[in-house]
Amino acid sequence: MLKDLIDIERIELSGQMFKIYFVKKYAAKTAADETFVIHNPVLLLMKSGSFKMQIKEVSRELKAHDLLILPKNASFSKVEAGNKLQFFLITFSSEINGRGFMYNQSDLLSSNGGNQPAKISLDENDYRVLSLICRLLYAELSNHLSSEFEIKLQQISLNLLLFELNLINAKYLSAGDMHFSRSESLVSHFLAVLSIHCRKHHTVKFYAGVLYVSAEHLSKMVKEVTGKTAKKIITEAVLSEAAGLLENPNLTMTEIAEELEFSSAASFSIFFRKSMFCTPSEYRKNTIERFKSC
Repeated sequence: MLKDLIDIERIELSGQMFKIYFVKKYAAKTAADETFVIHNPVLLLMKSGSFKMQIKEVSRELKAHDLLILPKNASFSKVEAGNKLQFFLITFSSEINGRGFMYNQSDLLSSNGGNQPAKISLDENDYRVLSLICRLLYAELSNHLSSEFEIKLQQISLNLLLFELNLINAKYLSAGDMHFSRSESLVSHFLAVLSIHCRKHHTVKFYAGVLYVSAEHLSKMVKEVTGKTAKKIITEAVLSEAAGLLENPNLTMTEIAEELEFSSAASFSIFFRKSMFCTPSEYRKNTIERFKSC
């Protein structure tokens, strides 16, 4: 299954710069003696469970909140999946190069000289932020957009991801200090606070208050660094939380609305449909059908 997910040829043929998967049910199909090579960088972020694979002569065991970076031309085999395994996997196309991104994608994706895999055990805050960005990307790419707009949106989203990966590189891997501007530091703190409070707080004013800046200043800095407005990122974070709650069939729409601090199930439905182009009930039904087909 993992081999199928990182098949970069499909991505290049489709013209996409990257592909993100949120794997909730995994069946290891790689034979014990089968080895395969990836041709472009891959990121794997563990949400829960455990995962073991043989990378060259080294056995790597991944647990919750671990980040694995596989540079291009890495080879691995002997994939073993533990119980309750869930993870995000991002595969990058070679077309990402030369697209005018705000941040250099080579810093972390070509870690350790560009030819050695890197495993990072993220602390709680860093995991929350990176997981939030992955969920935003996953939800965003699930929408059906016009091709021209989709390319631009992918560039903006990748800037946000690459920005956070550069921060992780500076904290966990870089031998020397990396300089980040005050605006970049502010945005990093904004994402950290958002990852904790997005269920209950949906306004730019709240996050600006926590960060001791004006709402106008926060909005300006977020737009400058990520290409998205602060309000847009907050909305996407709430939608991501909503999507996760809708996957629990035991929760009613009223309970989900209350959990996300909406005044009623009707107001939650209006908010959800405006961005997702379907009602919460329709989204839940489609999600259940996808799980049944897995």
